[in-house]
Amino acid sequence: MQREIQDPDAVRAVRDRLKIELAELDRLGENMAALELNAAIENLTLRLGEQTSEADIAALANRHFNN
Repeated sequence: MQREIQDPDAVRAVRDRLKIELAELDRLGENMAALELNAAIENLTLRLGEQTSEADIAALANRHFNN
């Protein structure tokens, strides 16, 4: 069982920075690393009790399924 997040604001800030790094990995064509980083971002989003935005889902689909 995972422990409760002690500082949700700090974790949210890290998650948001990881999203920026995800875009950079995509730009560089590092698909496997981008997919793994996306999984970490999703995990943090769920632990924060949030849902992935429709825009983020659409962007992921466009990057990986429409190319």
